[in-house]
Amino acid sequence: MNKKWGKRKMLGTLAVVITIVFVFIVAGLMRIDNWSRDFTENSAAIDADFPDSVVLLDSRLHRWVAATPRWEVQSKTESDGTIEYKITRTTLLFRFVDDIHVKFVSGIGGQGTRMNASSQSRVGKGDLGQNPRNLAQLLEGLRTPDEAN
Repeated sequence: MNKKWGKRKMLGTLAVVITIVFVFIVAGLMRIDNWSRDFTENSAAIDADFPDSVVLLDSRLHRWVAATPRWEVQSKTESDGTIEYKITRTTLLFRFVDDIHVKFVSGIGGQGTRMNASSQSRVGKGDLGQNPRNLAQLLEGLRTPDEAN
């Protein structure tokens, strides 16, 4: 009787482990947005226009990166109304590092700002959509208005 109960307990535990692994695999696969792109590309790029000044976006980006887990500013360069950032983002599970380059260029007459940004995985042939998600997260962070002090 005791051996039978032990086998049942072991099979029950195995079933729970297999179910948990299956759920994680399905959840990971659901994050893939573009199957034809995400297995063959390991970079992404965007351009965006903002009504805000370079100085305001610079401040907003710096605060946002400091407050966002696994994002870190590596360097910042300023020259003639242009600010360039080199940022890294580390994935949670496998600790892969993506390099994000952000460039803010002041608009004509100081009106608005043009942002050029790219995200590149350091390893692998495909990024499973992480680089576009990095840029979407970056855009969302920059478009969030500053809190009143």
